[in-house]
Amino acid sequence: MFSKKSVQSKLILPILMILLLSVAGCGSTPNKPNNSENSSGDSTSQVPTSPAPNSQDVKPNSSTPANAGVVTYENYLKIKLDTTYEDVKSILGEGKKKAINSDVIDYTWAEQTKTILVQTNKGKVVTKIQSNLGKTTSKLTLDQFNQITTGMTFDQVVSILGPDYQEVSYKKKPANVILRNVVWMLPDSTSIKVYLQDGKVINKNTTLKK
Repeated sequence: MFSKKSVQSKLILPILMILLLSVAGCGSTPNKPNNSENSSGDSTSQVPTSPAPNSQDVKPNSSTPANAGVVTYENYLKIKLDTTYEDVKSILGEGKKKAINSDVIDYTWAEQTKTILVQTNKGKVVTKIQSNLGKTTSKLTLDQFNQITTGMTFDQVVSILGPDYQEVSYKKKPANVILRNVVWMLPDSTSIKVYLQDGKVINKNTTLKK
């Protein structure tokens, strides 16, 4: 007869084998499909997209023309020396830009034959010029022209030629010298021009027939 101990040993060994096989089977997991593959087996990739531009980042076209009707003598007179281009733009709108050098820039506004030119130096207005703007006068004579002399003040000239004049240009030169060109013009374009420096007459000319 077999001993009780040998029978127990024979029964325990098969049970241990069954348990080991069961544990090994539970530890293995099936392969999961790759998320980067579609049903046909082709791989697909996600292309990164750029964010949509913010409306605040879109800048207006710098060549936007001035609004119609802004090139007037009244607006020309509103432009002051030593102000900035932004100040002028608030009056006339965007101007046509032409850089003369790194410091000097010309801006022009034009409507048909009428023009306004503003020049800045290091960001400050130093010159303004207009053409075909302003009013005309009804009477000019050679006698009036001859009364104008060097050194007269602008007010003295106005007392001779009258108040119907138009300023053609106003410039600030080095050492803060102010040059001013003023014209009195008849409807047929006959004129008397007076040139002033720091408010005093330095020159004159006329197209009146002698």
